Amino acid sequence: MWSNLILLHSTDPIVQPLDDSRLEVWQTCQRSLVFTDKRIFPIETSDRFLNGWEVYHGFDAYRFLLEVVSGLRSKLFGESEIQAQFRDRFREENTCGSNFAVSLLRLRDQILEHTKQIRSKYLTGIGRQTYGSITESYLQNHNEVTLLGTGKLVDSILPYLVSKQKQIRLIGRNQNRLEELKNSFPIKTFHWEDYKPGNEAIVIASSFLPFNWDEMIHSASLILDFREQSPKNHGYRHYIPLTQILNDLSDTDEQIQNVKMDLQYYLTELTREREEEQIHIMNGWEDLLV
Repeated sequence: MWSNLILLHSTDPIVQPLDDSRLEVWQTCQRSLVFTDKRIFPIETSDRFLNGWEVYHGFDAYRFLLEVVSGLRSKLFGESEIQAQFRDRFREENTCGSNFAVSLLRLRDQILEHTKQIRSKYLTGIGRQTYGSITESYLQNHNEVTLLGTGKLVDSILPYLVSKQKQIRLIGRNQNRLEELKNSFPIKTFHWEDYKPGNEAIVIASSFLPFNWDEMIHSASLILDFREQSPKNHGYRHYIPLTQILNDLSDTDEQIQNVKMDLQYYLTELTREREEEQIHIMNGWEDLLV
């Protein structure tokens, strides 16, 4: 059904943005994805890159998207938050302005159906599969927590910390997001310039830290850092970077490697099913709205 699907992908936060009514954009904390159809946004099948974006065509695009939504392309293998983010981004009210909204909703439903099959068949019991549960595991002995950032990663972490009745301070620069999260959770919120950290535990869930904040958090009892790039020669007392977080999950590596091998065959089978449907639907996105 998806022979005309085109998917653009990038993990580069400074990649050239694409602003076009023929495109539908989805951004996560790890990547950006752009959806379109080759009949309204023609790209040659031989083209694998466009202005710094990776390009996936047809059923390769479907398979890649399925791997992303299933958490198979995440740094935390099999993490489950990405599925909810995909579902929420492509709710009907969020795609009503698209030229191919009906097809996107059908794509969403099929991807979610296959993701559910993958998770139930292969990903049940693969260690801790959420950033929130991992964060909470490091903070069991810390009651006061300062969370830096207001992005999608914070949405994953906050519910776990709140459920453990932590005293949480959320620091950010986006006033609307601060208000939104304050209305949803029993937390205190501050702008960067209005808060001075003490000896509480600090979770860095933002790629942005204001000037001098690296120095201000030296007295923290624990620093849990989810940034891609860790500071060199930081001198923090108790510091856990993202690399260590991922290494701490190595007890499930052997199980994960076995699952990955089985998944390759299963993903091929699921994609083949979509290709077989194409025999009966010659135009691919047969309900494309132009």
